[in-house]
Amino acid sequence: MKTAWLLAAAIACGGCAGGAAVTAPRTYDLGIGVPGARLGGVRVMPVRSAAPFDGVEMQYRLAWRNAAELSAFAHSRWAAPPGELLRKQLLRASTEGIPTCALEIELQEFSQVFASQSDSEARIEMRAQLLGPKGRLGARSIRVSEPGAGADAAGGVAALSRAADRATGELASWIASQPDCR
Repeated sequence: MKTAWLLAAAIACGGCAGGAAVTAPRTYDLGIGVPGARLGGVRVMPVRSAAPFDGVEMQYRLAWRNAAELSAFAHSRWAAPPGELLRKQLLRASTEGIPTCALEIELQEFSQVFASQSDSEARIEMRAQLLGPKGRLGARSIRVSEPGAGADAAGGVAALSRAADRATGELASWIASQPDCR
């Protein structure tokens, strides 16, 4: 009787394994390219991120249904929280030398926004602050939207990478205009 029960349990468990294929999660970062702009004279501080952009879930919004609702892709995730990925890009853009200023960033939006089921854009919003030897030099909000993000997470990643590069360019221009950071 015990053998029959074990045989039945093994057959039942075997049936579970033969069903639908399990999709392994895909893990993304912003790539290995060096941003086009260079950040000179600045030390990049750790990037703070507002929730829910402080985790590894890849966030999206269905603006055509409810732009205030955030969702996460089921089988795609970031290799690290978006703030860490953005800091890595900023460090790649940093020039050699002794920095005279510090750059602080709070990441407020890092998502793929769908206008329809097949059309989306990447959106990055951040608040940047420059600190010099004598204190705060200024603050700036940066908002970047990158169209052509496609209908899936992979397209969103490519567009978010381009958006991060554009945001780095805006930061570089702003920092270069600060005489205390040269």
